[in-house]
Amino acid sequence: MKIRMTAAVCAALWLIPASSAAQTTNRDRARAVLDAETLASVERLAADAERDGLPADPLFAKALEGAAKGVPSARLVPALNAYAARLRDARGLLGGSVDPALLVAGVDALTRGVPSTTLQGLQQGERRPVALVVLADLVQSGIPADDALSVLREALARRAADDALLDIPALARRLMRERGSTDAALDALRRRIRDSGGRVGPPAPPGSEPVSRDRRGGGD
Repeated sequence: MKIRMTAAVCAALWLIPASSAAQTTNRDRARAVLDAETLASVERLAADAERDGLPADPLFAKALEGAAKGVPSARLVPALNAYAARLRDARGLLGGSVDPALLVAGVDALTRGVPSTTLQGLQQGERRPVALVVLADLVQSGIPADDALSVLREALARRAADDALLDIPALARRLMRERGSTDAALDALRRRIRDSGGRVGPPAPPGSEPVSRDRRGGGD
């Protein structure tokens, strides 16, 4: 559950609009927090990113994260440079998007094991931050990327809301523990999504599901 919540919170933060003039941006916060030398380096990286058409706000957010953890400037700046490169990679794989929330979710997905070919093959309606969070959670749980994508597509086809999508990885992990195999868990997960109309909801208590035989021999 911890992995899912961490990723979900990260995605939710990037979904907050940054258009309000009264809102304090990550750039503003960085200017108030970082020492002058570090800030100058981050500003240079941000300027390079903006010249390449990338949003700079994720870099300032990452700099603030590093500062909060006490990462020294000698380590923070190279890490930010590498992060900017990953943002560029994510943009290329996600069809040239410059949406900060989507790019951050794309970097997170790649970091957690989603293949670049899977990201590149996402359809337009699947290129959503929450969808990438769910995909990354499923892959990190040990589900093959192709199967994780098919589960995500099943839920999206049934117009599952974002909160229902975020319930899927926890349910998948529980079913993997109960059914004893990934294939059997995937069968049960797909049935749950179909039977619930994409709502999924919190995992049902053990023993509350109908008894049935998995198609691949992993029945109860």
